[in-house]
Amino acid sequence: MEKPVNNKHKIDSLISDNTPSTQPARNSQNISKKCNECNRKRKIFDKSHEICHVCYNIKTILKPKQSGNKVIDDFIKYTQSNYAIIEGGKMEYIPYDQFINIKFIAEGGFSKIYKATWVDGPINNWNMIKDDHWNITREKYCTVVLKKLNNSKNITSKELNELKVFYQIYSNRNASGSYISRYFGITQDPITKDIIIIMPYYKLGDLIHYISDDFFNISWETKLYHLDDIICGLKNIHKSKIIHRDLHSGNIFFNFNSAYVGDLGISKSATECTDNCNENYGIIPYMAPEIFQGQKYTEASDIYSYGMIMWEFMTGRRPFWNENHDIELIIKICDGLRPPTVTNVPEGYVELMKECWHSDPNERPTAAYLEDKIWKMHSKEKGTPIKIIKSSDIGPVTMNNLGAVYKSRPLSHMIQSAMSLRRSRSQSIDPFYYFQKNSKASADKRKVDKASVEDSNINDQSIKRRKLFENENYDINASLDYFTKEIELDINANMNQQQHNEYVTKEFDIDINNIDESHL
Repeated sequence: MEKPVNNKHKIDSLISDNTPSTQPARNSQNISKKCNECNRKRKIFDKSHEICHVCYNIKTILKPKQSGNKVIDDFIKYTQSNYAIIEGGKMEYIPYDQFINIKFIAEGGFSKIYKATWVDGPINNWNMIKDDHWNITREKYCTVVLKKLNNSKNITSKELNELKVFYQIYSNRNASGSYISRYFGITQDPITKDIIIIMPYYKLGDLIHYISDDFFNISWETKLYHLDDIICGLKNIHKSKIIHRDLHSGNIFFNFNSAYVGDLGISKSATECTDNCNENYGIIPYMAPEIFQGQKYTEASDIYSYGMIMWEFMTGRRPFWNENHDIELIIKICDGLRPPTVTNVPEGYVELMKECWHSDPNERPTAAYLEDKIWKMHSKEKGTPIKIIKSSDIGPVTMNNLGAVYKSRPLSHMIQSAMSLRRSRSQSIDPFYYFQKNSKASADKRKVDKASVEDSNINDQSIKRRKLFENENYDINASLDYFTKEIELDINANMNQQQHNEYVTKEFDIDINNIDESHL
């Protein structure tokens, strides 16, 4: 069994590859020694240069290219040599001239997206010949997506976080059936030197296009199947102690019969934080209310977003498509506003969806729980399918509200303004505050008629309105006859702060030593 060396190494301090480019001759004796390439104790293939069998295969099979940027080259080298074989995890630096037919697709918050043809193509299979010696096959002339990071010429380790998160998930051995979009490696714009991340091209596009193209012909069996794909992907992310933080329909991709969770650009470790974690970035309808109220992102925040994705599968529309995505919507969401539900759905679907978007994150289900529930619904749907009935409540809309913004963006300033306005309104309409200030002399004459506490259900929100009446001796002209106040039922203002501190965010470092030796 291969063993890691005792010295601790971080991804940002890896030693660059200074080994001569000439191919080393294989030594017949496989001696376990420290490799001069990866600094790990492994079987040595070349006695003179003391190169291990993993690095030997990388040098002779991949013949890795270098960018000249130490941050990039060290990371690429790390993914290639860390484990003996991770088919989807090893990344490459690819010269830009390998890409042809480059076409602009879209622009995101921090990047531009292009479609291109990769001439040599990604590795699609690793084949062991004998005695730890491998060869590879490639998918030539493969269509890929190029994600060009804005102003990334002088990239730092932090800006490679998207690739680090992906590799972290794969290194935890969640690769098989992970339902997470792959990353092939990195190239660079030859003119601007901006970094370009190489990813698969998904022929069916994202969830937005998949749903809108043929909504009424997508059966509930198919919808539940894909919802299971998505929650499996999210479960694998959470198993790796990662929080996605920006899960929405534009980050769910479809290829043939499967759905994949993608765009890990702002995903963060759930256990560490040393940098500034106060910036909130995303799409308002998919963001959990506790984020607006100053709490940290948690796995439960991702579950809230998944609930909104369930709503999209149900209706064929994006949540709050008819609202302005501004401070007023933020306030409404914090006060309990959720999208309206429909009835023509599998049994238990609406209830499960509402659990996901519960105002109290502690009351939301886990990804593992959701996976079990969704798959059981799928199995039942196969036997007794529900016919999708066309109605005005479901189906894609031709145009969203002009004030609806479905592009991830920085929101911290807007959130601060919304919370300030919400607090101000709460103080100004509080009946108890009003009478303490203006009617102290008659305060003892007022009473709460308990029988007048009413439950109502407005827009799927549970709201209690408390009516305060004057007693028979009170001068009705002295003030209003009653006031109403909305009481939030779901938001628990006294949540355990210690629990939230466990889910802090940070660009994580990959510890070379912290590796399960059984995978080497």
